[in-house]
Amino acid sequence: MKNRNNDPYIESRCFDCKIRLIDTSDTLDKNKHYASISMVEAHNMAKAANMDLVCFTRASGNQLAFYKILNFGKWKYEISKKQKKQHQQNKKVTKEIRVSPDIGNNDLEHKFKQVDKFLDDGDDVLFTMRLKGRQRAHSDMAKARILEIAGMVENTEITAQQLSGNSNYSVRIARIKAKK
Repeated sequence: MKNRNNDPYIESRCFDCKIRLIDTSDTLDKNKHYASISMVEAHNMAKAANMDLVCFTRASGNQLAFYKILNFGKWKYEISKKQKKQHQQNKKVTKEIRVSPDIGNNDLEHKFKQVDKFLDDGDDVLFTMRLKGRQRAHSDMAKARILEIAGMVENTEITAQQLSGNSNYSVRIARIKAKK
């Protein structure tokens, strides 16, 4: 880290300390490891490379403190980019497929193609069935039908189902992960 006058930040009480150091600057040997080096030498190396001397771990017991010479602003930016990318990859999306109790076979095949595409992308799929009018009188058949439809999708398992109520039924499915 840098202080106000853009010099690398160094604790004044540790000038005589020995540290472990990795020099990541291009001025000397790239990624050269120093098992034991004085803080003054490390400070001079960082200043010569116009980079920062960053402490990653403090000294504890018989272990030396661990420092790196690097551009701290660039390093923080790269870390934040990696975290954002990882967050986007871990984010799951639920796609909804609406079906009716009297859906035709061709329509059902088209829905299954969509479901396969969504599952290949890593998303969960939520089948929903809303009953209208006289369909509500046959709610027991609708419950069986939505479970049958959800069970037809290959290599999936039902992760949640909500079959209560008069007119709305939903079943969530997810791809079964292959065991390695």
